[in-house]
Formats: sequence, structure tokens, C-alpha cells
Amino acid sequence: MTPDETESPSGQQPCYFFLSHAHPTTVDRTVELDYYERTVFEDLARVVGGLPRERPHWRTGMFRPCGDPSARSAARVERALATVAVFVALRSECYDTDEVAATERAAFLRQPATLHSRLPGQRLLPVLWEVPPGGAGEDTVAAIPGVPQYAETGLIALSRRRGERDAYERVLAYLGDSIIELAEGRGDAQPVPWPPRPPQTRTEFVIATLAVPPDLDPSGDAQPAARQDGPDRLREIATRVAATVDRARFDVQLVEVSAGYEQLGRRPAVLLVEERVWVDPATGVSVRRLLGALPAWVQPLIVPAGDEPLRAPEDDGWGGRPARAAVGHRASRPRIMAAADDPLTIIAVTIGRAVRHFDDEHLVERRYPPRPRSNSHPEE
Repeated sequence: MTPDETESPSGQQPCYFFLSHAHPTTVDRTVELDYYERTVFEDLARVVGGLPRERPHWRTGMFRPCGDPSARSAARVERALATVAVFVALRSECYDTDEVAATERAAFLRQPATLHSRLPGQRLLPVLWEVPPGGAGEDTVAAIPGVPQYAETGLIALSRRRGERDAYERVLAYLGDSIIELAEGRGDAQPVPWPPRPPQTRTEFVIATLAVPPDLDPSGDAQPAARQDGPDRLREIATRVAATVDRARFDVQLVEVSAGYEQLGRRPAVLLVEERVWVDPATGVSVRRLLGALPAWVQPLIVPAGDEPLRAPEDDGWGGRPARAAVGHRASRPRIMAAADDPLTIIAVTIGRAVRHFDDEHLVERRYPPRPRSNSHPEE
């Protein structure tokens, strides 16, 4: 018995496919994190809508936007997952650890066995969204015949490159045909292989602190051993930064730069610089020299020493950086934490910049930044 012959559990007609993707969190409500996923959804819905279908009265597809936590939207998605014919998953590096994506897949797999001509597990369609770091695309999902670029770069790269438009359209055509075949029960009912969960090999994210050396501290009577981990303020802020890092992807390491740590620059990092180190004539020059030699994935953040708000100086001495040309990377201008109790926004932005610069340099395919929020509709 099919949905055309009986009322569906949700009381609505199903759609041909649901596009599932990872939902990263952000504190910046002015950007649309799913801009590129939404664009691919609209293109894929266009392709499926233009193909011959046995059930043209079905909706073409559905997509859950990021940043739409309303109960009404969630209920609409749950109803769609109860009847949707094909579950299309954009396999990214963080897809397997995304709670929203896991919930969507579980809801799809709970469909009754009699709802469609094939079991839910036979109507899964994984798509290579981005190539995992250090791994080939074929290890994540099956390659698409005649489109080697798909396995080399992933669908997001093809969707963004003007020179790859033909390959992009061939991938969409292949996916569209696959959706129709799975939804309408054409061909042999072979189980669709779901990629195994990749091993959890996480990169280190470094949170480094740079405090005033004990011999230059005007407080004078503090013992070096008691100040080995830096001032309490820096430790507290380092803890806040650590809590904001994506633990599903990164292992967090806290280090004290003045204690002789020499590995800074090999991993994405936030460098917390105490205000007095930055403004002191005895240490300021060497600190600027250090920052000028670091790659852009090490993001400096100047922390106020007291309770008074920290203001950016008129001339911070950042104009000339002789060490910059030696590293071949663009050094990052320090950001200012105006007060110790600043909201998490500046911390999240600083972490995001470090991760983005690190990904741009080290991943096989660069990650594209989010676009300004649009008013696109989630359904086709």
C-alpha cells in the first residue's frame, strides 16, 4: 500500500526528497549559514520538478533552514520526514556529529515499512558535499560516473565554480534520476550503502595566553611559581574561549606562551595578550614582532588588565611589520576585547576567523563563508 492509496501518518501528501545537512551554531544572526546548501536545494528541486514523475501532485522537496527554531517550522519538518520518499544527505566533515541531522535521519528511518514500496533504509541517498581533510571523496560516498570532479572537490565546490557548471548540472541530473527511481520503486531494490562514521581524529585548537613577565610586573611581590599559569583574568577568559570552541572537531589545548611554548602557529589558535604586555614599551615591540611572524590562523585578542574598558590606541604601532614577508601568510591585526565581561560574540568571531584561515590553507577544498541572510522559502 502506497501513500496514494491511503492517508499518510501525518495527514499530508509526501514530497519526493528531503535535503538534510549539518547545522552549525553561530552567535551572528546577520548571516545565513546555509546559503550554499539552500542554493543546491533549489537547483535540485528544479531538476526533480522537471523530470517525468508518476506522482506529479507530490511536493518536489523540502529543506530545513538553519536559524529557524520556531515550533511551527519544526512541526512542519517532522510531518515531512514521516512521509518523504527519499532522504538526501549532504555529507560534510561535521555531518555525522550534527545533532539536527541525526534527529532527521532517525525520524526518516521510523517510517512504516508499508508506506512506500521500499524500506526507509533503501531510500537513503548520501551526497558528497565536501571532501574530508586528507581523504578522497570515494571513501565518503560513491563516485558519480562521468564526473570525476565530484569525487575530487565535492558538490559545494562544483556549485561555486563557473567553469564547472556543466559538471555541476550533470551531478544534479544524476541525483534527480536517483531520487525518482528510489521514490517510485524503479529497478532492483538494492540497499543504499551508508558511509561509515569516520574515525574521530580531531585537530588541536590552541588557546595561548601571553601575560606580563613576573620581573616586569609592577605588583612586585608575586612569586614566579604562583604566576606560572598567568593572571587569574587571563585564565578565566581562556576558559571562556575553550568553552566556545567546537569540541566535536577540535581538542582544546591551553598553553602559556611566556613559559617557553614554541609550537604556536602549527594549529588554529587564539592568542590572549594581556593589555599591559601590549602597551608596555619593554615588551610591546617584541610582542608585535611575534604577532607579525604568526600565520592568520593564530588570532590575537588583547585582554584588558583591569575593570576599565580597553580602548584601541590612536597609533598601535601595527603599521610596520618587517617579519610579515618572511612567513608568506597574512598576519592578523589584533582584536580588542573592550572589557573582560564582553559578550561571547567577539570570542566566537575570533575563533571563527582562526578556523576559517586554517581551513583555507590546509583543507583540500576551501570552505566558503556564509552569505547575508535572505528571505528564501524552505520549500519547493
